[in-house]
Amino acid sequence: MPTTVSNSAVSNNPDIPVATVVRSGSVYQQIVQGIANQPHDEIVISYTGTNISQVVYKLSTVTVATITLTYTNDLVTSVVRT
Repeated sequence: MPTTVSNSAVSNNPDIPVATVVRSGSVYQQIVQGIANQPHDEIVISYTGTNISQVVYKLSTVTVATITLTYTNDLVTSVVRT
């Protein structure tokens, strides 16, 4: 059963399910690595119209990760990391 935490900053969605892990009888929120977990010092964002279409993460000008977003009717339908 997921644990819910209150999200007071967004009143239209007050409860957000979070992943938890139990250690020594205590419940902790599980923190997982992000989709772009490579070390980086620059982020380049590209747009198609008003939608973000690509996010490129760079370290010393070398691309270390790319996130490509696909939309259908202005709604994100796919997020791919390469």
